[in-house]
Amino acid sequence: MFKAYIQQLLICLCLVLVPFFGTAQPAEKACFSVPGGFYEEPFQLELFPFYANHHIRFTINGNQPTAQSTLYTEPLTLDERLYSTSDIFTVAVSLDHEMFYPDSVGHCIVIRAAVFDAQENRLSEVATNSYFIRSLGCDTHGLPAISLCADSLDLFSFYRGIMVPGAWWSSAIPEWTGNYFCKGMEWERPCNVEFYEADNTGINQQAGLRTHGGASRRLQQKGLKLYAREEYGKKRFEHPFFEEIPQASFKHLSLKPFRCSHWMTTGLQDPLAHRIARNLDLDVLAARQAVLFLNGEYYGIYAVEEVPDERYLEDHYGIDPDSVNIIKKWNQLDCGDSTHWHDLYYWVKENDLSMAENYERIQSLIDMDNFIDYLVFELCSANNDWPANNVRCWQEGDGPWRWFFYDGDGCFFKDWDVFANVTDTSNHINPSNAQSTLLFRKLFENEDFMQRFSTRFHQLTSTTLQYAETFPYLDQQQALIREEVPQQCQRFAFLPDMEKWEADLAHVDDYLRNLQENLDNKLSCFMSVYNHQIPESPLLCYPNPFHDRLNLQINTSLPDNSEVRLCNAWGQMVYRQKATLAPGINRISMDLHLPAGVYFLWVDQYVTKIVCQ
Repeated sequence: MFKAYIQQLLICLCLVLVPFFGTAQPAEKACFSVPGGFYEEPFQLELFPFYANHHIRFTINGNQPTAQSTLYTEPLTLDERLYSTSDIFTVAVSLDHEMFYPDSVGHCIVIRAAVFDAQENRLSEVATNSYFIRSLGCDTHGLPAISLCADSLDLFSFYRGIMVPGAWWSSAIPEWTGNYFCKGMEWERPCNVEFYEADNTGINQQAGLRTHGGASRRLQQKGLKLYAREEYGKKRFEHPFFEEIPQASFKHLSLKPFRCSHWMTTGLQDPLAHRIARNLDLDVLAARQAVLFLNGEYYGIYAVEEVPDERYLEDHYGIDPDSVNIIKKWNQLDCGDSTHWHDLYYWVKENDLSMAENYERIQSLIDMDNFIDYLVFELCSANNDWPANNVRCWQEGDGPWRWFFYDGDGCFFKDWDVFANVTDTSNHINPSNAQSTLLFRKLFENEDFMQRFSTRFHQLTSTTLQYAETFPYLDQQQALIREEVPQQCQRFAFLPDMEKWEADLAHVDDYLRNLQENLDNKLSCFMSVYNHQIPESPLLCYPNPFHDRLNLQINTSLPDNSEVRLCNAWGQMVYRQKATLAPGINRISMDLHLPAGVYFLWVDQYVTKIVCQ
C-alpha cells in the first residue's frame, strides 16, 4: 500500500512540474493517490489538483461536486464515516405493492471530486473512484463489482428521474406507466460506471444510463442499460468482460437484475440458458453475474450482458450496422428497414408451405439451420415468456434471416405445455398468439421440415441438452452467486430466504435432469396429433376406446428389454412398466384407471393413439 501511495504521489508531482518544462499546459484534473477497487483494510486517500493554486471539492453520495460541496483539506480515511447518508433505499422507485424497505443496506465508499478556482468555478471534469473495503463488510464474495454514480435528480426526481413512477405514471394504467417506462435519448442520463474484477482491472468512465427491459422496469430492482458515447469521453467499454467470447470492446451493455420475473427466484435462469444455448447454431448473448452499487448503496446481484442489436452484429460478424435490419416481436422494427420482413411474413401467411416449391422458397429466405435450432431450444428450455415476447431476428441487406436467443428468465418450467404454446391461435397478448406462432404453424405443415426438425430435436436432447452436459453449467452458475444470495434476500425481500432459493434451484435441476425423456415424449405426441408420418407401428391396442383394462399386442422379431409408456395429450407421463419381449407376438394386459381422454402409448420408437372413455 505504501509503495502504491508513493507512486501516485510522484505521478501527481510530475504533473504539477510539467507546465514549467513545456509550453503546452494540460487540462486541470483531480488526482487520486489510490485508484478504486477492492481493498482489505481502510486506508488514507489523498486528492491532488493539477495546479497548486486550485482546490478540490468532493461528494460521497454519488452527486457531482458543486461549489457547495465539501472542501478537501486533508487526507480522507476510507471507513464507515464516508458512507453515503442519502439512504436512497427509502425512495419509492416502484408502486407500493412492489416496494420493500430494509432496515439498512450495505455500502461501498464513493468519492467524486472536481477542481475549482478561487471564484468557485469548476475547472475539471468530475473524477470518480469507488472503494470496496472487505473488512468493513463490503465483500462481493468473488463476484465483480459495478458502481454506478449519477446525480440524484436524474434518478429520483418527479419530472426527470428515470428510476421512479414520477410524472409519467398513470393510475389508469398503473402497471405499465411511469418515468421508468420512458424510452429514447431524452430519458438517457449521464453516469459514471466502474467495473472491477477481483484484481481491480476493469473500467472507470462516463456513460449513458437508461432503464431497460419490460416488466423489470417497474420492479424495485430494475433492468438498466449502459451506452458508451464519444460525448461522454469514450466510444466503447474496453474490457474482456466475458470469458466465453474473444470480444473485449462493447458499445452497449445491459444490466439484468436478479429478479426479472415473478416465476422463479433463482436469479440464474437467464445466464444459464445462454450458456447452454451457446453450443447451438444461435446468436447468443454473453452474460456474467456481478454485484451492483448505486451511488454507493448495495443494489443486489445483476447479470452484465451483451445487447442483441446492430452493435452485437458489428462486433461478432464485422457487419456494417447501417446494413442491418432487426425485427422484434414479429412485426416491430428495431433497426434498419422492415420491408423484407413484412414481405416474408405476409407471403408465409398467404401460402401453403407443405408445397415443395413454397418450402424451397422459404429456405432461401431464412437460415433454416439457425431457425430449427432456435425453435428446438426455445421448446426444450420451456420458455414461458415466448414466442409473443422476447423474439428478435435480423438480416444483413437482403440476406437470410437469423434469430437471436435472448432473455431466458422464463425458462426451465417443467409443467409448461411447450407444443400447445408454439401452436396457439388465440388473440392473447402473452405468452403466445396467432401472430407469434404463424411461421411455426405453417412450417409444421411441411413433412420435410418436420423430419428435419424432429431429427435435430432428438439429436440435441440426446447430446447437447442431456443432463450430463447441462448440469455443469447449472452447478457453475449457482456456485458463483451462492454466497451473495443472502445479501440479495436482505435487500429485496421478494426472495424471502435461502430455503426458497434452494427450492427453485431444485426445480431447475429436476427440469434439466428429465428434459430428454419428457421432451422426446411430448414431441412424439405432438407429431402424432399433427398426423405426421411416424414409423409403422407393430403395436395393437384393444379395445380402443377402452375403459379400465387395455390389452397390448407387440410383434417383434428379436428379443428385447423394452418399456411401455403411456402419456396424455400434453406429453405428461401417466403410466410406465418394463416389458421383456420374445420373438413373435407378445401380449400384455394393463389395468388402467385414467380420466377420459386421448392418450399415446409406445414401445421404443413405436407409438399408437388410444382413447379412454
